[in-house]
Amino acid sequence: APVPHAWGNHDLYTFSREYLLRSELNSAPRGAPGPGAEADACYVYHFSPAAGFRFVMLDAYDLSVLGWDKYSQKYQDSLKLLKEKNPNEDLNSPVGLDEPQFVKFNGGFSQLQLDWFNEVLTASDKNREKVLVMGHLPIHPGSTNNVCLAWNYKDALSIIHSHQCVVCFLAGHLHDGGYCLDSHGVHHLTVEGIIETPPQSHAFGTIYVYEDRMILKGKGRIPDKVMYYRTQ
Repeated sequence: APVPHAWGNHDLYTFSREYLLRSELNSAPRGAPGPGAEADACYVYHFSPAAGFRFVMLDAYDLSVLGWDKYSQKYQDSLKLLKEKNPNEDLNSPVGLDEPQFVKFNGGFSQLQLDWFNEVLTASDKNREKVLVMGHLPIHPGSTNNVCLAWNYKDALSIIHSHQCVVCFLAGHLHDGGYCLDSHGVHHLTVEGIIETPPQSHAFGTIYVYEDRMILKGKGRIPDKVMYYRTQ
């Protein structure tokens, strides 16, 4: 089966975006719709594995100082934003910050990507699809701690809440995992990381998709969970 990969900070510590785009970790379908002129660098796409259901992959490190060439405009703009929000000498330190998610190991979504995301969800609303959104960084404070959020998580969350189609946001990053059902009926599932899993144990699961719910069958440190869709 096809495996969609969500790039995160550990990928970008090791590889440049240029390398990742040429690698097997680039699971975007050839010619997949992306956000305009940056489709060659911003890792976002959507696909429908079955009628009535759509997956959207977001690039949570579109704004980031990781992975980008240090002479690129994207790197310079991201570094400027990070330093405006984080005056610490160690940019990975959240100490004293009003917005502790502004650390170097996180990232965010460009306005171009957010506009594209809004257009995709508008089409899914029209087609009465159910949408599962994926991205490495969580976007709801209830599904993680206050450090491991995307920089501009509120912008992405606002777009989701302006549509009826999204049923779940699936994230990683926080190794201990997390979950919340938000005030709009959207499930935010942050999957536990295998990096924190003891030897001889597991950290994976399978999600079964039905007309009215998704059921997560977890293995090892990932618990089972039933997630009903909100009533449209």
